[in-house]
Amino acid sequence: MLLAACTGTGTGPGKDPDATTTADTGAGTTTSPAASADPALAAACGEFWGDPDYTAPLSRVVLDRAATAPEVGPSDPFFYAMTGDDVDATFVDAPEGARTAATGLAEWFRTQPELGQDADLESFRTAWQGVASECAEVSAAAAFAAQPGQDAPKPASLVCADVFDTPGTLTHFRNANVLTSNMFKLVGLSAQQVPGDRLDDVQATADLLTREIDRVDDDAVRSGLEQVRAPFQQALEGDMWSEGLSGPLEELGAACDAAGYDSPDSGELDDEPTDDDDGGLV
Repeated sequence: MLLAACTGTGTGPGKDPDATTTADTGAGTTTSPAASADPALAAACGEFWGDPDYTAPLSRVVLDRAATAPEVGPSDPFFYAMTGDDVDATFVDAPEGARTAATGLAEWFRTQPELGQDADLESFRTAWQGVASECAEVSAAAAFAAQPGQDAPKPASLVCADVFDTPGTLTHFRNANVLTSNMFKLVGLSAQQVPGDRLDDVQATADLLTREIDRVDDDAVRSGLEQVRAPFQQALEGDMWSEGLSGPLEELGAACDAAGYDSPDSGELDDEPTDDDDGGLV
C-alpha cells in the first residue's frame, strides 16, 4: 500500500526533502512517499501504522496490549505472545532493518507480559521507537512516533486518530484508554466539576493539545482542538466548573471527517473509561 506521509512543509526525521512530492488537498499539504522507497517497507509500515487513513492499524493494538500487560499478562501470556506473532508477520517481507526492529518489539510481547508489574516498560518504548525509526521514511505516524516532539506540520487525519482512537500508553496518562476517555475523567463529556487533585493531568493535557494545535495542517481541525482545550485552560486559570466536551468534540469530529478521518459519532464516545486511572503503564 502506498502511503501519504508527512506534510509537504515538513519532511520528518530521516527524510530526503528532494525525495518527496507534494500536493495541495484543500485540507493542508500532503506528501507522498519517495518514489525510491522500498515497496515492501511501505507495505509493512502501512499495515502497522495505518497511513494514510489510520483505520484500525496494528500499532493501536500494540499500544493497547502494552498498557494492559502489567496487569493481565501473567494470567494470559499466550494472548500477548500472539501480538508478537502479529508484529513479526507484518514485517516478514520488509527490509532487514525494519524486520530486525519488529523482532525486538515482538520479543517484548513474548517475554515481558508474563512478568506483570515487573515487565520492563522502558524497553517497550525503546522497541516501539525502533520500529518507528525504521518506518519514518514512508509513514507520517511513524515519523511522529520516532520524534514525538518535532515541530513539523502533522497531517490532520493523524492528529484526529491520536485524539479519538489511539491508546494513551505513551502519554502522561499511561493507560489503554484513548485521549477522549482520559479527558472525560478531567473535564467531563457533559458538565462537571474538574477534580482538584488532578491539576497536574489537566496541565499536561492542555500542553498535549497545544502541541497538536501548533502543528496540525488543517485550520478547521485546529479550531476544533482549541475548543477542546478551552475547559482545561479555564481550570488552570481557576474556573473549576467545566461545561464538558460534548460540543467541542462534535465540532472537532466534523472537522476530522472533512479532513478525511472517520471519527466516532458523538453517541459512540465513552465517558466511562474501562481502565482505572492507575492501570496500564506506570
